Amino acid sequence: MRQLFTQIMVYTGFATLFLSCKTEPNCHEIIGRWTNREGKMLYFKPDGQALWLTKFGSQYDTFFVKYHLDCTLKQPTLDLLDFHAGPLEGKTLFGIIEWSNDSVFRFEAEPGTSPEARPIQFNAQQIERFYRL
Repeated sequence: MRQLFTQIMVYTGFATLFLSCKTEPNCHEIIGRWTNREGKMLYFKPDGQALWLTKFGSQYDTFFVKYHLDCTLKQPTLDLLDFHAGPLEGKTLFGIIEWSNDSVFRFEAEPGTSPEARPIQFNAQQIERFYRL
């Protein structure tokens, strides 16, 4: 009887430990203002619209774009689309995103007209890290 009780307690302990461990989510809330601290800011609105501001000297170049964040994939994706001006006009930035925590993510993207342009892994020289404002 004592051995059965011990086994039940051990299994219960493992089950409790297993169920209480929270796996880290692939994504966090992206809505809000973000900066790369080097002159770029992104402002994600809840309706799928975003503002991308790039600082040139004391002026900002502003792009109104749409965004799509997909957290269901093993490697979450973040796409910026509907550029109506500038060098990205008619293209989409197909990106991958990785969260360090709920207020920092790294982002890498390539412009293109189809998702095949999307990077498959992060390149240390292409990554931009964004911080919540």
